[in-house]
Amino acid sequence: MKNFLIYASVISSVAFEAHALKLYLVSNHDSAENYNQVWGVATAFENLSSKKVPIEDLNGKTLDPLVVKDKIERDLSKEKVLFIGTGEEGIASIIDLPKDPNLVTCLISSTSLEQYKDKALLEKVDFIALPTHVASDVKEELGKKLIETTGVAHNRHPDMTTYDEYQKELPPADLYLGVYLGGDTSTDTKKVKLFTEDDATRLANYIIAKAEEINQRGLTPCVLVLNSQRTGKHDIDGKELLTVHREGKADHITKLFANKLADKGIEYKIFDFQHNTPENKEWVSAYNTFDLVAGAVRTTKGKMFVPGDSTFVISEAIDVMPSESIDTMPPGKALVYYNAAMNDVHKAHVVNEKETGRVSILENYENITPASDNTEIKASASKIIAQKLLELTSTEAPWIAEESIYRRARRKDPLEKIKQYLVIQRQIKAEKNPHLNYDL
Repeated sequence: MKNFLIYASVISSVAFEAHALKLYLVSNHDSAENYNQVWGVATAFENLSSKKVPIEDLNGKTLDPLVVKDKIERDLSKEKVLFIGTGEEGIASIIDLPKDPNLVTCLISSTSLEQYKDKALLEKVDFIALPTHVASDVKEELGKKLIETTGVAHNRHPDMTTYDEYQKELPPADLYLGVYLGGDTSTDTKKVKLFTEDDATRLANYIIAKAEEINQRGLTPCVLVLNSQRTGKHDIDGKELLTVHREGKADHITKLFANKLADKGIEYKIFDFQHNTPENKEWVSAYNTFDLVAGAVRTTKGKMFVPGDSTFVISEAIDVMPSESIDTMPPGKALVYYNAAMNDVHKAHVVNEKETGRVSILENYENITPASDNTEIKASASKIIAQKLLELTSTEAPWIAEESIYRRARRKDPLEKIKQYLVIQRQIKAEKNPHLNYDL
């Protein structure tokens, strides 16, 4: 009787185990763009889900893919698993993962990678999320595995916390203009396309004209200038400058832009990017400068100017800026300016954002093409991806099998052990009294 109760208890505990869900994130934690992509989707997933989902955030740069595989296989024996990865690290981890009915895998990227053509990867991955402006042959290759987005996934949201705490860092003004300077980019041929001094000069002249116009209306303007590690990264010959954005040193492009504003008496403040490395910690800002600038622009209904060479900055600016702005500016949440560092992919992205009503475009630092107003503004990339994954990982999702192969294996093991235990007990009793029959 006792053995029967043990046997029944094990069957019951295994059979009625809850079908939970766990979320795995794999990225290179040293790459802010990749790290924010996976967390952007994870945050959107949490906001959409009616249940709390545990998250395991893994650094694919320092963790062996086989370790990731082992962790996920262990969890597949008791729950469903959603894997979201990005970059080389996410791809490497997916290749080693099993194909299991209760495992959903998704890779996210700002651009199509060469590995996405690999048949071994395409057999393992369930979805690959890419901006809608990727080439048509890529879309055809991925087929139903493709999740198309407007812009790219990121983890930035409208948040006034930084502005509320650090607004004292800003020069006083009635209206703030946020300007994000462009940066140098690499092409497929490994050549560098520069955000040039001419770009900086012409952009400064446009901003100066706008500031003077605001001043003439009786308002005090202030220009808040942001940049990135790519701003002024190379000299005119394409040679990388290794001292800029370190130890508080600005680059020649940012200095030129600031000098142009100063020459015309325009109030401004520079928030210079500084590399967040151990030896450069003392020069890194204590707060997020983008959030501070965005908060100032939002509060005063100013305008944010962002470079066409950065899909991430454009996507972030759209999602954190309000639709309304000073009445002399065009509609659209951000004004994207074309520059010499842009390639064809950048241009395709900007045009797509304009057509969906999300940005206006400044061409040649003179002519503005306003955002289209006849289309519904689409949700952020993070939310679009999260919605798709939530549909397919919910408890009611019909395509998910009742049990994973690892759950079945786990259920079989304890039953086998019980049978072995009973056999051993019979053998012991038989040895003590060979005249009795202990068979069940």
